[in-house]
Amino acid sequence: MGLTLREVTGKDIDLLFQWANDPVTRQNAFHTEQIPYETHRAWFVKMLADRDVLKYILCSTNNAGEVQNIGQIRLSIEDGEALIDYSIDPEKRGQGYGTRMILMAEEKLRELRMDVIYCKGQVKHANIASAKAFEKCGYDMDEKEQYLEFMKRIRS
Repeated sequence: MGLTLREVTGKDIDLLFQWANDPVTRQNAFHTEQIPYETHRAWFVKMLADRDVLKYILCSTNNAGEVQNIGQIRLSIEDGEALIDYSIDPEKRGQGYGTRMILMAEEKLRELRMDVIYCKGQVKHANIASAKAFEKCGYDMDEKEQYLEFMKRIRS
């Protein structure tokens, strides 16, 4: 089974809307309310047009060549840092995909964005799965009042 990151396209709007409104995703988000479709659509169009936001879908391909979407990762770049936001399809959670997706996104950043020195993740205290994923990827944790912040230098 091969894993790849592909860029998000306009065709992914409904998939990302579905994932964003998953109950566990909303619970782990900093804004926990359900997202109306019009709000999602406006955000999606703006995000696709922003060259400082890299957005990917993690895909797996089986031996028969069938492709499955596993999760999404967004890298919002500002002042040499990429803030990571990711989620995994509810049926694919608990299989280590978060860790692999974070590491693959770091590689994309090293290839495409010479200006990015650090990757950062902000995780709610109760989101143990995401905290473990960042730890497995070698991120340093700093406990803040509202969240855990994970930081990793990806370029010398």
